[in-house]
Amino acid sequence: MLMLYAGMLWFVCSLPIITMGAASAALMEVMMKLSKNQEGYIGASFFAAFRANLRRGILVWLPFLISQILWGVNAFYYGVLGGEAFRLQTVIFSLLLLCSMGAALYAFAVMAKFENTVKGTIVMAVALAVRNPGWTAALVVLQVLALFVCWFFVYLPLLFFMGIVGYVQAVMFDHIFQRMIDQGMITEQRQEGAYGEK
Repeated sequence: MLMLYAGMLWFVCSLPIITMGAASAALMEVMMKLSKNQEGYIGASFFAAFRANLRRGILVWLPFLISQILWGVNAFYYGVLGGEAFRLQTVIFSLLLLCSMGAALYAFAVMAKFENTVKGTIVMAVALAVRNPGWTAALVVLQVLALFVCWFFVYLPLLFFMGIVGYVQAVMFDHIFQRMIDQGMITEQRQEGAYGEK
C-alpha cells in the first residue's frame, strides 16, 4: 500500500514533465528508506525530498530529457519511417536512448543518496552506469517493461505501478552503492561537489 501511495505522489509531481527528475529522486529516496524500514511518513518524506531536490532535479533531468527526446525521435524516424535501409541508424539511436535512460536512473538514485553538484551528479551517474553494466541493463529492462505496461494500460497503472518499480530499483541501487562504498570506490562523507552521502 505504501509503495502504491508513493507511486501516486510521483505521478502527481511528475505531471509538469520538467519536475520529473525531482519527483523521481524523491521516490527513490523514500523507497530506499522503505526497503530498510526507515520510511516514517511517506507523504511528508516524499514532499520534503521533492522540495530539497527540486532545483537540482530540474537541472539534472533537463539534459536527459532533451537527449531522450532527440534519440527517441530519431529511432522512431529511422525505424518506422525509414524502413530496412536505415536499420543501423535505428539500432544506434535506440542504444543511445537506452543509455540515456540508464544514466538518468542512476542520476535520480545519486540525488536521493548523495549530496553533490549538478555536474557532479551527472558525472557520477554516468560513471556508475558504466562501472556496473549488468545492473544497468537490469535497471533499464525493468524501466522499459514498466513503460511498456503503462503504454498499454494508459494512466491507471502509472498512478500505482511506478511505486512498485521504484521499490525494486531502490533495492538494486542500495546494493550497488553499498558494495562500492565497502570497496572504497565512493565515500559516505557529505561533501559538496564530491561523492558524499546525505
